Amino acid sequence: MLAALAALEIAARLPRFKNAAASAGFILALAAPLAVVTALCGWFLSLAGGYDDALLAWHKWLGTGTAVAAVVAAIFFQRGKIIAYRVSLFLTVALLMAAGHLGGSLTHGSDYLTRYAPEPIKKLLGISSLKKTAVNIPSADWRQRLIFTGVIEPVFENKCTSCHGAEKSKGGLRLDSFAAVLRGGKDDVAIKPGQSAQSLLIQRVLLPAGDDDRMPPDGKVPLTAAEVALLKWWIDAGAPETNLLGQLSPPAEIVAALPAR
Repeated sequence: MLAALAALEIAARLPRFKNAAASAGFILALAAPLAVVTALCGWFLSLAGGYDDALLAWHKWLGTGTAVAAVVAAIFFQRGKIIAYRVSLFLTVALLMAAGHLGGSLTHGSDYLTRYAPEPIKKLLGISSLKKTAVNIPSADWRQRLIFTGVIEPVFENKCTSCHGAEKSKGGLRLDSFAAVLRGGKDDVAIKPGQSAQSLLIQRVLLPAGDDDRMPPDGKVPLTAAEVALLKWWIDAGAPETNLLGQLSPPAEIVAALPAR
């Protein structure tokens, strides 16, 4: 609503659309209180922890600034100080854009704007489409892949580290390195080598949709059956780190799941 109001104010500067901002008071009456409620909800959510401290601090204060600026803009409008209102409004939108970007970084990772961008845009920005883990695959032959960095870590990178990585570690769990996977989170260790059925990570990914503890949560792409089978096989094999895949003699169904990786 704030962004729409700013656009209407710009349009109102043109003679053809001089009445575009006629509903500014109504929009502000809705947007300013909602901005305050949104900021309060954000503060409560931040108490859950698991976020990068510096990123969270910037997002928190920019979000609070957005709410304050929205209220100030509404007060100026009500008192008829139109120039001050417009300055406050555009300051609010600027703060909103910055806070929103940092919120996206907290939720989806700092590269969320480019991770799924079309290849032409990636090339224009000089961004490689290869995952960082791909460099650890020494050969196209699946037998020569390192088991963790070449097979397991890409699964975590694609489906898990936006919530369990360096910038956000929900529940204290990080899945962006072998040591972090073994360390686990606040609830328990994530995996128990040799015991996939008793491993919390496997139990969570197999929970039904809608369960609050399911990983990944609703709204994010779930692991495929092949990815779950791959993780279970790896854990049951002892969760090795540096073995080549060929040394572990994976069964046919695991080999069949590898091309997608």
